[in-house]
Amino acid sequence: MYARDKLLRDKRKGAGHQLPGIARVPVSGDRAETYADEGEISLYDLWQVVSKYRMLVLGIAMSAIVLAMLASWLKTPLYRAEVLLAPVTEQDGGSRYLQPFKEFGGIAALAGVNLNRGDKKSESIATLKSRKFNEQFIQDNKLDRILFSDRWDEKSERWDVSDKKDEPTLWDSYEKFNKQVRTVREDRNTGLVTLSIEWNDPEIAAQWANALVSSINQTLRQQTVETSRQAIAYLQEQLGKTSVVELQQVLHQLIESEMKKIIFANINEAYAFKVIDPATAPEEPFNVRLVMTLVLSAIFGLIFGIVVALVVNAIRGERNAAGASAD
Repeated sequence: MYARDKLLRDKRKGAGHQLPGIARVPVSGDRAETYADEGEISLYDLWQVVSKYRMLVLGIAMSAIVLAMLASWLKTPLYRAEVLLAPVTEQDGGSRYLQPFKEFGGIAALAGVNLNRGDKKSESIATLKSRKFNEQFIQDNKLDRILFSDRWDEKSERWDVSDKKDEPTLWDSYEKFNKQVRTVREDRNTGLVTLSIEWNDPEIAAQWANALVSSINQTLRQQTVETSRQAIAYLQEQLGKTSVVELQQVLHQLIESEMKKIIFANINEAYAFKVIDPATAPEEPFNVRLVMTLVLSAIFGLIFGIVVALVVNAIRGERNAAGASAD
């Protein structure tokens, strides 16, 4: 008994040359290393553990890669089609025709005509994002059938639902289109606007993006024409009510300005947005990047495998130490 106690004391003294915080038991046969105290570990010790449990580490890493491949395969690919737009400003648009009539702004206001109808760029972007415009676009192109294709029966051209309440409403279509499909981003530095459509069919994504631009230009052009026609009708009515020559001249000039707005709107296809780069069908999905996914999963798997190996090694070391103490 005395000889065994002396031997244990000699072993404890011999461990003094190890790094601080490490209680190291040399690997010999099935014996494991234990790392206690402050949990510090040298690169050599780490390499020994990884070498000993290399099959475990490689197995975990391979499992992570396989799971990543399965996740990528099961994930629905989404394609992003983008249109780069330059909003038409007041300087670019028909407002240059109105410069000679700015001095009559006060008189026009009294007559019920607003020559300055606000910032055209901000109005165009706001309309492009608006619920009213997008709902109309969805209705005109019957996008609800595509947005909720899992509920639509092509043969019978009806919603394949047991309950009428399960039929998607226009609001449901707009919510999905606005939150999951269409994105509008404005670059504050350049003033350019990027319209993005994300969908599982690249051809449809490009078609919707280009169609949205055509629709917003047509919508705002029609609004301008309608507003100017109403203004002309009102000005002509006021013209017939006055006999003052000076006021008649002003009204004639105001009518002329509104007619120029109509002409400019009708001759400019890109009335609100000028297309810098139209949308084309993307070749690769943006949400499935197999190479990057595999690399990241391999790195994560290796790190996780090493952590598991350290934990297993520490547990075995504690058990061996407890067994030695019991002896």
